[in-house]
Amino acid sequence: MRHKSHKFQAFVKVSPAAQDAGGGSVALLPGQVRRMAILGEQHGTGRRHFFTALVTNEGDGSDWLDAGHEIVTVTIRGEELAEYFGAGDRFTLWLGDEIADGIVMGRAVA
Repeated sequence: MRHKSHKFQAFVKVSPAAQDAGGGSVALLPGQVRRMAILGEQHGTGRRHFFTALVTNEGDGSDWLDAGHEIVTVTIRGEELAEYFGAGDRFTLWLGDEIADGIVMGRAVA
């Protein structure tokens, strides 16, 4: 079975526990790629499922975003990913614990 790759951009709100004293993210540093767990919910069924993803914070938009908010690119492999991660869908990022809530903005441009 061959898994397809799915890449999207997302707006995330970093939880207070994952922020530094200035409100910036310690888990999603600009220029960093991190492997994380991502929890999505399947359309129609409401079934929740964890996936493994690579999350990149390229630092885009930091001049207009307030503390605790980031725009990230998520790369994930699996089956039926569009059932979980379409534009407007919500998800949660985990790195040991829940670190951010997010919403899919759309497919990432390669």
